[in-house]
Amino acid sequence: MNKLARLIGLLLVLHAPSCFAYIDPNAGGLLFQILTPVFAAIVGAWLFLRRWLTETLRRLWRRLRGKPAK
Repeated sequence: MNKLARLIGLLLVLHAPSCFAYIDPNAGGLLFQILTPVFAAIVGAWLFLRRWLTETLRRLWRRLRGKPAK
């Protein structure tokens, strides 16, 4: 029964009906102008917070183990 359900699910996912889509060139430019700074802000925040979080956890781990902080 489980294999049959997986097979049916797989067939439903892989069956791609035809669809026709059009994006207006001006709408594409607007979308690009909105998403580019958002993506840059997310990547910048991730890089900043990753470094801060790593240093904070490293200091906490050293303190818990009783080693002097650098």
